[in-house]
Amino acid sequence: MKHTITVLAALAALLGLATSAPKPVYAKAASKKVTRTIKVYEPGKYSQVKQTVTLKKKGRKWTTATWKSYKAPKASGYAASTKAVKAVKVTSKTKNKTVKIKYVAVKKAAVKASPANSSQDQLRKSVLNVVNSFRAKVGVKAVKMSSKYNEILDKRATEKAKQYVTTGTYDHSGYNALPKYLNTYPIVKGKIVYHGGETLHACYYNGLSSDATAEMKASLTSTFTENMQAEKDDYEAIVVKKTRKNLTNISGTYEHYKMLVDSGNHTAYIGVGHYGSGNNAMVCVVIEFHA
Repeated sequence: MKHTITVLAALAALLGLATSAPKPVYAKAASKKVTRTIKVYEPGKYSQVKQTVTLKKKGRKWTTATWKSYKAPKASGYAASTKAVKAVKVTSKTKNKTVKIKYVAVKKAAVKASPANSSQDQLRKSVLNVVNSFRAKVGVKAVKMSSKYNEILDKRATEKAKQYVTTGTYDHSGYNALPKYLNTYPIVKGKIVYHGGETLHACYYNGLSSDATAEMKASLTSTFTENMQAEKDDYEAIVVKKTRKNLTNISGTYEHYKMLVDSGNHTAYIGVGHYGSGNNAMVCVVIEFHA
């Protein structure tokens, strides 16, 4: 019986009477997940962000997706190795990825002096160099300069420069008001004890020069040196050689020189100011010495 059925099947196939072939069966749509892991190493804290997308295969093609952008958190005093992780298109060929964000301490940049302050500092140093050159000649150590009262003394120097331009002279008016601003004066038994005092030096400079700072520096250096030398000559004639007598203006002559070369005066406060323009430009320095 079995043999008969086999023969009949063969005969049917030969005559084209076989049943139709079964329909093909396609596999179900495939899918896969792709992950980007962002590891964040903040100072004293660790965290991670996982960005997972799912891709699907439809027929012969895969869908696509996107890993979204990520901004690194801010940490005061620190800088992130990567400020932002960019968005990325994810395809079937994209592999899992890990991104590390680390933090390093940021050093504060030094504050640079503005051009104006730089110019003022040049003038202060040129004046201080004159003082210390005279001190070196008498064998006393150089004085140091403090910037503690620059703003106050710069204002006073500017007022004196204006006074000279507008009146042709300047004086120590207003000087008695300085002690309440300059707390370097020691107070003993309720009274202010003056150590050192104020010297004023004013001179004209070429306000039309392309380098006004250089002009002021040259004028200050030469004028101040000349004034110091004149006061030194007065001191030697009156105190050392005793060849000059009956001088009525001692404080305006050698007293300044004595103060500037006094070994006890070790701190200088120097104000610089200027006023006017063109041939009528004046620069003035105010110098305070304190033990």
